[in-house]
Amino acid sequence: MTMEQLHFMVESPANFVRLACTILFEKREAMAEWAATWHDVFDCANGEQLFLQFMEELFPDGCTIGEKELNRITDRAVRYLQTETRCLDLKAGHDKSRFTYWVSFIPEHKVYGCEFARHEETIIEILTAFFGKSIADYSLDTLKHFILRSFEIRSDNSSVRSIAEDVDFIQRAVFARSFGNGKQEVPE
Repeated sequence: MTMEQLHFMVESPANFVRLACTILFEKREAMAEWAATWHDVFDCANGEQLFLQFMEELFPDGCTIGEKELNRITDRAVRYLQTETRCLDLKAGHDKSRFTYWVSFIPEHKVYGCEFARHEETIIEILTAFFGKSIADYSLDTLKHFILRSFEIRSDNSSVRSIAEDVDFIQRAVFARSFGNGKQEVPE
């Protein structure tokens, strides 16, 4: 068995850990859509500080860094990306540039790619997951304002305002779909 040696210098232990965690992160195929956000957040002086913070949180008494520790730190960094508003907004920005047509659901900082002229359908799907049957508890006016404040779209032939005008249909569709059979009507 031969062993290779690598010779390089790092500025700090946190810098080395950040580099190693970046390699581990990039090996995770499930996280590919987060790669640009990872680099935006962690490839800077502030990123090194974040990794120092993660190490101090996870190992307050210090430790010898091995693969197990690097995986824990990487998992902590991923949780940071997926929960910090700033990171979610960066990810949403990257997603907007990836899709030709999209719907952005602002309360959850999520962007959904959609096909041409399928924006209203995408909004109905999002609202079904978000509200479910409880959508019937809201007045049409309240729902219309919620849609106007909570969505952005990229479309060649529609707008959030034009979709919000169809609030009666949207409420009925969400309510019916939340039962799974599509036949339930919104109570009067």
